[in-house]
Amino acid sequence: MKILKESRWARIGFLVLLFAVPLYPKFPLLGVKHTYVAIRVTDLVVTGVLGLWLLEVVARRRWNLGQPLRKYFFLFWLAGLLANLSAFWITDFLNIHLAFLHWLRRIEYMAVFFLALDAGEDKETIRHLLRILLLVVFLVFAYGIGQKYFGLPVVSTMNAEFSSGLVLHLDKWVRISSTFAGHYDLAAWLVLVLPLVLALALAEELFWRIVAILIFLAGFQLLVWTASRISFVAYLLAITVTLVIQRRWLLWVLLLAFSLGFGLHSQELNTRLVSTVSPVITFWQKVTSRYHQGQERPPLVRRKKVVALAPTKVSTTVPVAAEAGHSAQKKRTIIREVRTWPKPEELKAATARSSLIRFRVEWPRAWRAWVKNPLWGLGYSSLGLATDCDYLRLLGETGLVGFLAFLLIPGHLLNSFWQAWRGSDRRTKIFLAGFVGSLLGFLANAFFIDVFEASKDAFSFWLLMGLGYKLSQDHEKKTKR
Repeated sequence: MKILKESRWARIGFLVLLFAVPLYPKFPLLGVKHTYVAIRVTDLVVTGVLGLWLLEVVARRRWNLGQPLRKYFFLFWLAGLLANLSAFWITDFLNIHLAFLHWLRRIEYMAVFFLALDAGEDKETIRHLLRILLLVVFLVFAYGIGQKYFGLPVVSTMNAEFSSGLVLHLDKWVRISSTFAGHYDLAAWLVLVLPLVLALALAEELFWRIVAILIFLAGFQLLVWTASRISFVAYLLAITVTLVIQRRWLLWVLLLAFSLGFGLHSQELNTRLVSTVSPVITFWQKVTSRYHQGQERPPLVRRKKVVALAPTKVSTTVPVAAEAGHSAQKKRTIIREVRTWPKPEELKAATARSSLIRFRVEWPRAWRAWVKNPLWGLGYSSLGLATDCDYLRLLGETGLVGFLAFLLIPGHLLNSFWQAWRGSDRRTKIFLAGFVGSLLGFLANAFFIDVFEASKDAFSFWLLMGLGYKLSQDHEKKTKR
């Protein structure tokens, strides 16, 4: 392939990260004091790739960082630095070393954008790189199949115990994580890549079109298995944007109907979506109930008698303490419930708990942090490991300055994609529409999940957005000529 003929670190490094970031599990390598988030092998790989690429850039004396977007990146990084200094000198934030590690981590996430910008030399190169993305999606899907049906392990960081490097095996009904550290991370990554896979299915020749369609269906199935209601809605937004921009109305209606039909067929995803909507319906019923006070009561409905199943007795052998130096095993009966799917009330409780954590704990905590220092916030890591809303997290940690500085970046990307789309050829328009869908879907996900702090998602986002920005820049150069 053309992409492999030139051994440039920008292109080779992009390929290394395209595979390593989503596929390599989050095994901890080095611990960090005051947090259970560890330095991992992927961090070293990213650092090594960026270092070698910078050496190559210096050697060839060509520094393509994308004007004026690079100014916005540096402005955001400077805002984060000043927020940390403000937290140290003004609000007396104690874990200053942890705050600066968080700051450096964000620079590491975003720096791969410039690597991708250099890797996408022209439109053909970008097409080849996106085709290779199909293989990555397939491998993630294949591992998810093995995880669901064949007992392949998962390495999770959902809590402090799991993040120590435990290798877990999931029941069939547990939400799939594949090679990611949690089902939310996997779902957010799929929202990012599926619009680009859809763009390939619309823009490429017959063979690659068929491959892209099959990969799209596989990725969608994986998204359904994650049962992430937030990411599912973000996915619907992403594919809607991708197709509506191109005015493919019939295809949009068909794909939307397919996604809703098969997505809501999932028992767990359906229950979670209904549990999310039901409080709104209940509130509406309470509001409108006073208009029906004078009406006749509805006829009585005979309820079916529900018979509770008795617990299943399962015999198992467990070790007991040895007596007089002799090993011994005692057989006893343990009463437990045997089932293959969680109860509906358990799913509703989990959905409500997830929402209450956001509304009553994490979001108010971020708001209070911002109120204490509206301009600079309380510095990185001051809100803990999760806020489940990247925008409130930005306000709480970096204040209004960091919040606005960050929004300049996706705002400029979106404007650049749109301006390039208006004057491009058909194939380029399709790809740019896919990048717009990916960008808006990812930003929508950020309202309820910290996607810009999840390493696999953040690295992948900035890598792919670098390719998209390079594609839009090529158009701008042609129009200037």
